[in-house]
Amino acid sequence: MARWPVLPRESERDAVLAALRGPRPRSVMLRGPSGVGKTTLGAHISLALRADGRSVVPVIGLAELVDVPLGALAPVLASSGRHDLESVSDRVQALVAVVGENPQRFVLVIDDAPLLDAVSASVLYQLVRVFGVTTLLTARDSHEVSGPLARLLHENLIDIVDLEGLSLEHSQSILQQYLGGTLRPESLRALFDRSRGNPLMLRELIFAAARAGGIRSGDFGVEVSVSALPKHVRATIAERVQQLTVEERRLAQLIAIAQPMPHAAIRADEADALAHLTAESVVEETKDDVTPRVRLAHPLFAEALTAELAGAERAALVKEIAARLMPMGDQQLRFTATVLLASTDAEISNDDLDWAASYAHAAGDHAVAASLAERAQAAERRFAPELVLASALSALAQSERSSATFESAISLASDDDQRAIALARWGQHVVYRLSRPAEAVERVGAALQQMDARAQAVLRPELAKWQLMTGDAQALAEVADPVSPDGGLGAVNAGLTAAMIATMAGNPTDAFAAIEQTRPLAEAFRFEAPFAGALLDLSEFLALVASGEIGLASDFAAQRRLDRFADSAGVWSYALAIVRVHDGRLGEAHSLAALAVEQLKWRDFTGLLGTAIALHATVEAQWGDPAAARELLGEVSAEHASDAKVILQRAECEAWLLHAEGRSSEAAEVIVAAATEGIALGHFLLSALTLTVAIRVGHPEAAREQLQLLTQLSPSPLIARIREWGDVVSVADVARLCQLAPTLVSSGVAALAVDGLLYAARSAAAAGQSELERKATLLARRLAADMDRVPGEASADELTEREWTIARAAAGRKRSREIGQQLGLSVRTVDNHLARIYRKLGVTGRVELEEVLSEL
Repeated sequence: MARWPVLPRESERDAVLAALRGPRPRSVMLRGPSGVGKTTLGAHISLALRADGRSVVPVIGLAELVDVPLGALAPVLASSGRHDLESVSDRVQALVAVVGENPQRFVLVIDDAPLLDAVSASVLYQLVRVFGVTTLLTARDSHEVSGPLARLLHENLIDIVDLEGLSLEHSQSILQQYLGGTLRPESLRALFDRSRGNPLMLRELIFAAARAGGIRSGDFGVEVSVSALPKHVRATIAERVQQLTVEERRLAQLIAIAQPMPHAAIRADEADALAHLTAESVVEETKDDVTPRVRLAHPLFAEALTAELAGAERAALVKEIAARLMPMGDQQLRFTATVLLASTDAEISNDDLDWAASYAHAAGDHAVAASLAERAQAAERRFAPELVLASALSALAQSERSSATFESAISLASDDDQRAIALARWGQHVVYRLSRPAEAVERVGAALQQMDARAQAVLRPELAKWQLMTGDAQALAEVADPVSPDGGLGAVNAGLTAAMIATMAGNPTDAFAAIEQTRPLAEAFRFEAPFAGALLDLSEFLALVASGEIGLASDFAAQRRLDRFADSAGVWSYALAIVRVHDGRLGEAHSLAALAVEQLKWRDFTGLLGTAIALHATVEAQWGDPAAARELLGEVSAEHASDAKVILQRAECEAWLLHAEGRSSEAAEVIVAAATEGIALGHFLLSALTLTVAIRVGHPEAAREQLQLLTQLSPSPLIARIREWGDVVSVADVARLCQLAPTLVSSGVAALAVDGLLYAARSAAAAGQSELERKATLLARRLAADMDRVPGEASADELTEREWTIARAAAGRKRSREIGQQLGLSVRTVDNHLARIYRKLGVTGRVELEEVLSEL
């Protein structure tokens, strides 16, 4: 293993340095729980200050020396070089004189400042208060600040920066560097939840897992089995736990087990104990909770309170907290109580176990779902828990065992309704986990004819989706309209399929209607169709795209992507990658596409993996890395090849590769051929987006016929705008393109707009229309401001960034003196810039400048 990495907290570091370095420097205290990284951050700040030429004076407060006068300053005094001074007090005065006379040179860095002895604290007060010496201090939030240090705070001479745990992304980066690979999402979640981002806890959890042999490589990243922390780590907080009364300790243990515990579950006679635990920062209120809850303030408290509990003692605490949570009428609390009881020898009814297993599976906690489903069948195999077990195992990528368990569940089905849902889940496993849609189509298609109408309503919409993935264009014609709200699971599946078909067709009105009708059903049947809500979300995102509401669509996807551990995480990384590709932000698209592939290999409940791989390849092709693009295309499995989404995305990649080789006409032919297949399979929206590539590589006429057809087949505003743009690019109507471009950008296809403007500018140049050429080029560059690469090469006649700033200010009727004051330039320099701007834009003064810029 590598050394444990230490990544600087750049935002916190820079903020503190800005305060310490400012024209009026401020002293700063870094405050936070033990192990949060205060000392490490202080060390990084000290390095930066030393690089500035400052002399850093380090001081450490120690509990063992808190009663020893000048105990903290003793090392500094000993190294002061004033060996001619035998008296400690004389050395103190010498230190104060040297540091106090040069406050701009020296910086005091005091670790664990509240543990300074009284005399050292008084010296600190004198240096800061009297001489203005800049000081950086650290303090645990559990330590009381008193004496001279408290006076500095009260006199507003020190700013406090509360340091919290690492973010999920920061934690993941550290773990990946140390482990040398991507962490499996379940392991990352367990480590982050257990440590709450505390760097010390994170490191010790990994070290403990390594000692126990709990780190291994798996199919979806490095897997870590979280172990108990060693005693020496728990000892850092054990003293505070030992000071608790019996009542306080017992309540703290209950909270440690429940984590978090609702206020309503705390008895009236425990109010004083809770107040004391809160005052001592042992427990804290959870943030952003509608229901008031409390949790332990530091993850080490949980370790210290529960690690050495005897089995019987822990079981008694679990049963007590479960007895408090169960009657509260909250499903999440009921689930928590059931899971806790499952860790003991308590008797739990099959109904409760079945419900909890389904709840866990619907919530995406598949390991817990599998465990509960197994316990529910300790006496005999039963259909409901067996089906949950099979589905959970599929999500956990235990494919062979999952397949066998699905066969068991199908054999346990007692009627057509149960057989239908079992076959639907089996088909999802075979299609999305095993990538064998043809196998699912064959088996379910044969079974369908032997079932009653209600069971057929459950299976037929699913079957149609799988048929589409095999390239069967007739599948859509056989899907029934959504049935009434009392139609059960069949109504849910029909509604999902109706929403999907409407978004494929670029029909946002029908899509929104189907989504609105199906959402209540999806919630009612969330156990039977755990991914229904996420599928409706995907349809809503695509409906917003089809409407040309890319801002709303992007925000919608970004909001749903916040839960990094949701089963739908890969779907939203893919969705945002698509947005970024068409927005011309390839750097973000590259990161998102790579992440989407990684996440979809882990969980893919809608068959997007092949498309995501092809999208990643497309971004590589646009970046100019043909080798990487072709390697990625080689990873698209043969089973995905007939899926229209894969056909279209693969064609985009191949077209960009051909375009890079100067074979643009062949690139356009590849796009048109793929779009023909996409249209035949009902994918009107995606086909239109793919056809934009033909326009972008300089062959708008090749896409004209199909875009005209698509506007007849689809009411999508976005498709209509793409078709109009293609028509205008074909005739190189530069003035009209300049009018249409801003709307096209706001619709989400900025890259298409910019490339089209540059294509038209070249056409205008060839025709000798220099004014139109300049106008189109300038607008293209303005619209490309947020792109990773501004298309084309800058010419000597184009405005620099500084010139653009001055031009906009002058067009806004600011005088040269005002512009100069704003930018720190002389009036003569501003006027010289304006002369060059007028020449480049072909205008004679501010009035014409204002007219030209208003057109852009």
